[in-house]
Amino acid sequence: MTNSFTTVGPDLMLPELLEAHPHVRPILDRYGLRGCGGSLGPAESIEYFARVHGVDVRQIVDELNAAIQDPDSISSEEQRSAGDSLDELADTIYRRFFKAGIVVIMTAGAVWGAILLLRIGFKGSFTALPIHEINAHGHAQIFGWVGLFVMGFAYQAFPRMKHTSLWRPDLANMTFYLMVFGVFARALGEPLFHIPVFRGLAVVANLAEVVAIGMFLTIILKTLLSSGKRLERHDGFILASMAFFLLQAVYDLGFLYATTAPGMAPERLLYLVSVYQAPLRDLQIHGFALLMILGVGLRMLPALFGLRAPNAIAVRVGLGLLVCAVLGEATMFILMRRYGGPFATGGLLISMLLIAITSVGLTLRWGVLARPTESDRSVKFVRAAVIWLHVSMLMLVLAPVYMYVVLPAVESLSPSGHRAVEIGFSHAYGGAVRHAITVGFISLMILGMAAKIVPTLNGVDIRQLRSLWIPFFLVNTGCLMRVSFQIGTDFADWAYPVTGVSGLLEVAGIGIWGLHLWRIMAGWRPVADAAVQRPSRITADDKVGWIVQWFPATLPVLLAKGFAPLQSPILRRTLARAVSLRAAARQHNLDAEALVAELNSVAGLARDVDGSHTKRHEQQDHTVARSDISLPVL
Repeated sequence: MTNSFTTVGPDLMLPELLEAHPHVRPILDRYGLRGCGGSLGPAESIEYFARVHGVDVRQIVDELNAAIQDPDSISSEEQRSAGDSLDELADTIYRRFFKAGIVVIMTAGAVWGAILLLRIGFKGSFTALPIHEINAHGHAQIFGWVGLFVMGFAYQAFPRMKHTSLWRPDLANMTFYLMVFGVFARALGEPLFHIPVFRGLAVVANLAEVVAIGMFLTIILKTLLSSGKRLERHDGFILASMAFFLLQAVYDLGFLYATTAPGMAPERLLYLVSVYQAPLRDLQIHGFALLMILGVGLRMLPALFGLRAPNAIAVRVGLGLLVCAVLGEATMFILMRRYGGPFATGGLLISMLLIAITSVGLTLRWGVLARPTESDRSVKFVRAAVIWLHVSMLMLVLAPVYMYVVLPAVESLSPSGHRAVEIGFSHAYGGAVRHAITVGFISLMILGMAAKIVPTLNGVDIRQLRSLWIPFFLVNTGCLMRVSFQIGTDFADWAYPVTGVSGLLEVAGIGIWGLHLWRIMAGWRPVADAAVQRPSRITADDKVGWIVQWFPATLPVLLAKGFAPLQSPILRRTLARAVSLRAAARQHNLDAEALVAELNSVAGLARDVDGSHTKRHEQQDHTVARSDISLPVL
């Protein structure tokens, strides 16, 4: 295939299309390509682009072929509007949100949390630290880690899902500064609330976040309405999530104001925390984060990874059940704490059960039952996240059994375990349930989706990147240690120090992941042509793509032997540079040494006098590990 092709098919790569026919870019921009992957777009096929962006592939192929045959069919107005619509701020605004989210998680988020956990481990009690320090850290996690990533993703992806443009990017940019100020000012002000100026700073910070979230909702709603497209099933989850985002922000402001009141008696503070803090976390985790991930997942996971979407009726019913259950969970908990009685207790248990059954039912085929059709490094993060969601939900519904059956039946308990039996609540078990969903589900889903989206938006072929197994292993190991050993503190004090160490593993994993994505957003590219020098002889360990570039005469030989993807110049420069000649020959049942000899002969290369091959450390592209990609049949 050459750059002079006059028709396109679904399998054609976008960079190859745009390299040959750049004038068709407005057609792709109309369906959401704007600002994605640079001038040549991401390294994906037309079929994949259509699936991800919700376009009929036959329709887009027909439009592209018509434009190739008649370039004048793209009007000058569309060409100008396409150029004007590539507003740099709207196209790249996600970067500042993602980068700020990474900064938050590596400061007031995971790092501060790891320090707090080490202090808890040293003191041997989950209630030994000031509640305002813990809450300031929790606030940074929800608003600064989850909130910033959700907002950045929404500003970038939601307009493209509806084939429209972001409404008022300038206001969207303002929400960024309000949120960043709010997160860090709150993290500074709340722990020092006893000093009036810092309490005022914390309250102002929270107000700034409420304003920012209100503006965020307005911008997204205006954007969706401007598309003129009807709402789909997944949109209901997204809109409900954004409503909970605003609701929890207002609730959080009131809770902060009440718990930092001057002259607060310890008994009063304990009452406020015991009655009103858990419902706040429920609105944040089950209302905002869970519904947003479900909404995005319903739309994106089948398209990105080929995962199965749940039944349409289950989606509609599930949304109503989840919204009612989250509101019921928060309301019934307050009623139970304030007034007691079987009605509130029963209502709380029913709400928790509904959340567990519905969320597990909607995500069942994204986890252990998943059969993805697309091989991608992000799939393992998504599947592990769903498994952690199911674990957290099982733990949630088993909480009464643990509190009222398991703990009282055990004779040998730690002091905290005996205290849990006395008050009917285990801080260790409750915290483990929260950690399983916040880190195991929410954070792993953020890690996986960002690892997929960021390279695509920056024009980097994901197949050339590291598989991220190290951060995957560290975060999952840390989360498993935290959940299991935190529960273990109810039975033995020695579990506290082990629990404290778990946070360091999670921080290390997220740090490696964050540095990797930051480099990509800063312009780093994994492969440079100049990095590999032409050798004096072809060997079986050379990459196929490099062989063709070094010795063009080898291309007809390889094509004749069935290496069909090498017809594409884009694939020769990307995927084929990760596949060795030995591996490709094995896939085609060819004798590797015979193939090497034939290619050397065609390339006019004589064998070294001593029969040895020239050794070159440059021939190995260390930016790509064989285990990082799914090797195609070349």
